[in-house]
Amino acid sequence: MNKKIIPFFILVLLLSAGIIALTQESDLLIPDIGDFKEEQPGLTIPSRWFKSNAAGMALEETPSKLAALRSEYALEIISARDDEILDFLLPYYDSGYNPEIRVLYRNSEQSRTQWLFRDENSITRLNAVFVNTEISENKNGFIEIFDENSVLTEEYRFYENGGRIKTEYELKENLLISAAYFLSDNSGDYAKVYEDFYRYNRALSLRSIERIYIKDVQVSYDRININFPIRIMDTINNSFFITERINLYPDFFGDVFIASDSRMIFDTDERGRILKQTLYDDEDNIIFIIVNTWANNRIVSTNKTEGDTVLLSEFQYNSSGDRILERNYKNGALERLVRTEGNTETEELFINNILVLRAVWEDGIMTSETRITN
Repeated sequence: MNKKIIPFFILVLLLSAGIIALTQESDLLIPDIGDFKEEQPGLTIPSRWFKSNAAGMALEETPSKLAALRSEYALEIISARDDEILDFLLPYYDSGYNPEIRVLYRNSEQSRTQWLFRDENSITRLNAVFVNTEISENKNGFIEIFDENSVLTEEYRFYENGGRIKTEYELKENLLISAAYFLSDNSGDYAKVYEDFYRYNRALSLRSIERIYIKDVQVSYDRININFPIRIMDTINNSFFITERINLYPDFFGDVFIASDSRMIFDTDERGRILKQTLYDDEDNIIFIIVNTWANNRIVSTNKTEGDTVLLSEFQYNSSGDRILERNYKNGALERLVRTEGNTETEELFINNILVLRAVWEDGIMTSETRITN
């Protein structure tokens, strides 16, 4: 079965372009209300309502809430008072910040809540987004912390099951030097799992990344990712937006246990795409090597060599960029072929290059299985 696991941070990527764009909207659209708040600190400023889109951008201001909610998407912008700030956001708040709440509605139902903290220079210093309609103990969303240059320096990911991930970035002269990844335990404390160190060539293009594992981990290949902090304005000016280079591997490769003190070297091209990754044990012996072949910003084949075993997966895509075919080989022999059409997957298994089983899956559920006799 060709599993389609879509981790939460992929959803976050789809939301982030619009989220970041709206944090930097023109002052003509969203005026700075900091001085007004200081003059009348006890006054609650009325909400402003806008027609919006799925990304949560303020497209057109409306005279009333009812007018905004007639649209499929509506955005409410609220200037919050200091005493209205959520407890878990207080550690990131400074008395000089202007807090703002943005609530996105779809078909009149609340779908996402965003908090923004801006400093006296109108620079966004915190961006917190929650995709559930209520803020509960088990939050579903993320918090991003920025420096005075709008560079992402720290981020937190929250999951409905209570899981939490923290990433801390170290920069030198606006160049990313390292990123440390932490997981929370049952007590709420964070423990470092691994740390990435970024290497550049003389032209300051990313050359490679060295990942040092601090703790033992079980790695799922479809969740290996490399994060990069970004400048908000750079994101707006680029037609292509992505904060993570996700290295998606087939289920065919399986998962792997990585012991502490192991290290992974990711070799990249000038666009940050992973060309090769090599896993070393604590004595610098090679455990495996994975090589990716790219075409038109998509991986068309990936090859894993571990000892005497060579696994190869080849992929084909349609004009929309959707994967429609996957072939899996072991030591040169075809073992599995998956064709995808919409929500239907046809999986064929081979032994000694001979077809022996065909299964059909609809929305991840097997609807038929046929054994092939030769």
